[in-house]
Amino acid sequence: MTFEQMKIFLEAAHFGSFTHAAERLGLTQSAVSVSIKKLEEKHDVSLFERSGRRLVLTEAGQVLLNEAERILRDLELTIRRVESRRPTGQASLVACTANAYDFWMPELLPQIDMVPPLAIDLVRGSIDEVAAWIMRGTVDVGVTSAMPSHPQFRQIGIFTERMIVCSSSERREQIPDDVTWAELASQAPLLWAQAELAQSVTTALAAHRLDASRLAHPSLKLTSTMAVISALKSGRHVGIVPERAVSAQLVSGQLVRVGRIEIPVRYWMFALRERNIDQFASQLARAAAKSPESSLA
Repeated sequence: MTFEQMKIFLEAAHFGSFTHAAERLGLTQSAVSVSIKKLEEKHDVSLFERSGRRLVLTEAGQVLLNEAERILRDLELTIRRVESRRPTGQASLVACTANAYDFWMPELLPQIDMVPPLAIDLVRGSIDEVAAWIMRGTVDVGVTSAMPSHPQFRQIGIFTERMIVCSSSERREQIPDDVTWAELASQAPLLWAQAELAQSVTTALAAHRLDASRLAHPSLKLTSTMAVISALKSGRHVGIVPERAVSAQLVSGQLVRVGRIEIPVRYWMFALRERNIDQFASQLARAAAKSPESSLA
């Protein structure tokens, strides 16, 4: 399978249409169709099924989609890593999980003053992706909300933020002023992002003898913090969100904090053991300490 075939397949899979894939890639519809047919014939599998006017991935097609996305993502990062070693000036490729990427790193990085100066190229990935990129040498440094455990990694805690309970002001009127963990169960279903910080929420609930599966919304499964915040603004739900992510909504009054319940989330910087990250970690920790939503790691 060539990279060209992989790109054609990815476009067809994402849009569910050979015609739209052709338009995106500047090819004819027949060229896209022939490329997919050759893939299927070579590997003796069907990659798509037709559902009305739309193409739907088969089981084999879903497997190929997952792997093709990973391969092309790794290729993109490898190219960025190679380009960061240009003679005109080196850069460090830093991979972060979503919450660090969206709400922390863009504000913290301008505050650091490395010696010698270092340009930072920031990329986003899941906890597993960041760890895999570090292991393969695809990126230089990782920042995640889960402590990496591989013996080849060296990790440094850089800061701790808080997750808090929030709702709209109207929904807040239905909740006791100093709601406790036990009383929180009566406000179910609760919303929280089913992503990197979900384990922190589940662990905190379990520590207070609460079953996360009983408290979580049975059908509204949101995978990003911003999606949860949008849902909370509708006024129907109570949710658990990172304080920094919701700070603008708290200031504007779109959302309010419920009680004093907090869930600490620690962030870690890590790299392969041979890489010295002490100065970088120390400066990020100092920058984060200035934020009211964090505490020292």
